[in-house]
Amino acid sequence: MQSANSTYRRIGLLGVLALVCLRLTVGWHFYMEGVTKVREGSFSSVGFLGAAKGPLAPEFQKMVPDYDGRIRLDRNAMVTAYSSYVDRVRNTYSFNPNQTKDAEQIKADTIARWDAIDAEWSPQINEYFKGFERIAELAVDPKRSDVASLRAQRDEIESKWRGLVKPTLSAIDKNNANLESRLIAIATPNQRSTVGAVSFEIGGGLLSVRLIDKIIPIFDMSVGILLILGLLTPVAGVAAGLFLGSVVLSQFPGSPGALPTYFQAVEMVACFVLAFSDSGRYAGLDFFPWAFWKNRAAK
Repeated sequence: MQSANSTYRRIGLLGVLALVCLRLTVGWHFYMEGVTKVREGSFSSVGFLGAAKGPLAPEFQKMVPDYDGRIRLDRNAMVTAYSSYVDRVRNTYSFNPNQTKDAEQIKADTIARWDAIDAEWSPQINEYFKGFERIAELAVDPKRSDVASLRAQRDEIESKWRGLVKPTLSAIDKNNANLESRLIAIATPNQRSTVGAVSFEIGGGLLSVRLIDKIIPIFDMSVGILLILGLLTPVAGVAAGLFLGSVVLSQFPGSPGALPTYFQAVEMVACFVLAFSDSGRYAGLDFFPWAFWKNRAAK
């Protein structure tokens, strides 16, 4: 006679089939998300992190290098950043005197281009910096958050304010990218093969956007493959659930202006179900270590 506990834990054939189908479906979704990101080659988490809403929004936005543009719009800060980057590239690749001379010329060209961009957009930049105080006041005004019409007005004001320097920051980003590509091009193939590319980055937190953008496609594909194979399912399920949970938290439920994340929340719960239901041992590779330990325990 079976104990009440063992009877309670039996899910039946249809339950097993449902778990296998759920595991394969979620796994395929994660795998294709990763493949699509790699295939397109243009995946960026900047938009996702920058659009965060709710009490955790500042933490997500901190992961975007120079989110508000203060560093890129500051000449002294940029000259220091350019000089530091040129020195790092020179030391990393062990440039010879001719290469060092070329690198210094590229730095001078980059600074001159920054000055030209600053001069072209100077009125908009000045207006942008004057708006920081107003935007801060709107952010802490409870009426602007609680009343839908006022909240929409606040979001529109902030959008127009950020739009003042959007072309400027775009031009500076292109200038920065040009600096990086020109400096890397100075290095010989042998120098580049030894240490690889040296990236130019400004600001950012513990995890840079570049690193995140490299990790996420690999993470998606890895989780997808593990779930499809039913291998290390608890680990893959928990990792996927936590990742989707971070997406939900980035648009904190109930926060003013937050986008709906119902689909992500449902799939998050599904991932935790897969992780804690031994789903990997049903038509999956997790069956073999499970059977091994079960037989060993029986002996």
